[in-house]
Amino acid sequence: MRTRAITTFVALTFLLALVAPEISVAAEWEFSPTRMDLLSRLEADAESDLDVEETGTAEVLGKKNIGRALMFSIVLPGAGQLYAGPWWRALPWVAIEAVGWGVFATYNKKGNDKTDEFEGFADVHFSRSRYQAAEDSIKDLNGGVLPDNFTHELPPNNTQQYYEMIGKYLLQFGYGWDDAVNDDPDGPTLFFDGTTANFYNYADMRGEANDLLNTANIGMEVVMVNHIISALEAVFLVRQHNKRIESASDLGHHLFYERKQINGADTRMLTLRIPLK
Repeated sequence: MRTRAITTFVALTFLLALVAPEISVAAEWEFSPTRMDLLSRLEADAESDLDVEETGTAEVLGKKNIGRALMFSIVLPGAGQLYAGPWWRALPWVAIEAVGWGVFATYNKKGNDKTDEFEGFADVHFSRSRYQAAEDSIKDLNGGVLPDNFTHELPPNNTQQYYEMIGKYLLQFGYGWDDAVNDDPDGPTLFFDGTTANFYNYADMRGEANDLLNTANIGMEVVMVNHIISALEAVFLVRQHNKRIESASDLGHHLFYERKQINGADTRMLTLRIPLK
């Protein structure tokens, strides 16, 4: 439970980083215009004579890369917004990220401290040997058969499952607590009636630790959702920006960046286009 949330976050971020380029291709977003242009040029070279002049795709200067904005905000919420436009659009995402990590760090530490506390309490007040002796005595009294409430077996080591079971199944593992009702003060508890304050104190501590760790997990979930929504908004902002640039280029003169194949040579060009009215 201590590391589940952060492991999920890292895995999700890694998965998004892997699939984002594929999404960009499907949506016709370019992560690397230079690489895309190079591949297109090589395909064209294979199909035509290099001595024939070829005109590359013109790119309006001022347009921004949608895929880049997506990746920026996947890695750091708000970074894609900074790339896309006004800096203040990044502030809410950065604030949410800080709050999410703050909640996770604070409550994860509190939960881990409380976990150490209840595990230490169990190590002092619950005895594996006391429980085993009681179980063996009960089995002997019942002809080698345990009652129906004995449905679990303690793990061989003090694992997370061990600490969970002794705080969950009172009617079976109550025999192992040092304040359980004892029929024979010098022997194992045989007739446990459920009166062990230590068990209930222990169960309360476990419940508090779980509540704290669940709150930490909520903080991590906020972080993960923040990355996803921030990335989507960054894409939206860049698309809006590019549409404004394209609309402006249709209404007046504009400077274009182009690549052309001239006699087999890659030539970079700036073209000023002025509409004639």
